[in-house]
Amino acid sequence: MRYTLRTGLAVATLAGSVLVPTAAFAGTSHGARSASAATAADQCTVVKSDGVGAGLGVRMTMSPQGPSAVFFDEADGSEVKRFGTLDRSHPALARDAGIEVEILNPYGSTPQLLAKTNGGRDGYYGIRNFPKLPKGCSLDEGTVVKQCTVSHQDGIGAGLDARLTMSPKGPSVTFIDEADGSQVTRLGTLNRSHPKLPASAGIYAEIVQPSSWDPQLKSKTQGGPTEYAFTDFPKLPKGCPLY
Repeated sequence: MRYTLRTGLAVATLAGSVLVPTAAFAGTSHGARSASAATAADQCTVVKSDGVGAGLGVRMTMSPQGPSAVFFDEADGSEVKRFGTLDRSHPALARDAGIEVEILNPYGSTPQLLAKTNGGRDGYYGIRNFPKLPKGCSLDEGTVVKQCTVSHQDGIGAGLDARLTMSPKGPSVTFIDEADGSQVTRLGTLNRSHPKLPASAGIYAEIVQPSSWDPQLKSKTQGGPTEYAFTDFPKLPKGCPLY
C-alpha cells in the first residue's frame, strides 16, 4: 500500500524600490498581546515595487514566512488578479500566463524573482532581488520545516507499512500495522540520531545515508536467505533546504 502526503501550504504600496517595514502603516492596537504580535510581524515584513516590462509592475514582499509577489498595472496601480500571488507553495506562473515569472530560492534568505515579459528572441530574463529582512529578523524555521515536509507509506512485509518522511531536518520512519492503521509503538521512530532498529526488534530496518539528499530505507522482515529491500524516501519539494 502506498500513498503520498504533503504538509503545507505570504503591505504597503510603494513607489520605485523603496523598502519600508509595514509597521509604518499599522493602526492603533486593540489589545496588548495581539498588538505586540502584529507589530513584531509588521516590523519584519518589507516590501518593494519594481517594473518587469510590458506595463507590468511587481510588488515583492519578504517576511519571516518567506517571499511573495503580486502583480499590478503600472498605468493605474490596480492588481492584475489573473496572475494571483507567487509564494513558496506557488513559486512560478503557469505556462499559459503569457509571461515567465518564478521565485528562485524561495526557502532561502536571499530569494530572487526571475521574469521575462516578452516571448521569442525579443524577450530577455531579468533577475530582481527581494528586499532583505530587517536587522534582528529571520526566517521562521518552523514554517520552512512544515512547508517542506513530505511523506509516503510503503508495505515492507509481515503486515507492516513504513511511513517514510523527509523534511529539512532529514529522514524519519515510523511503522504502521496494515490491519488497523495504528502505529507500532514498540518499534519507535528511526531518524538521523537513531537510524537502525536493534536486533531485538524482530525485523531489520535501517536508514541508509540519513544525512544525504537521497536516503533509503533498508529492510528485511523475514529470516533466511531473503534479500534486503530498499525503499526511497520522498524527495524534498523544489527549493527546500536540507539542514
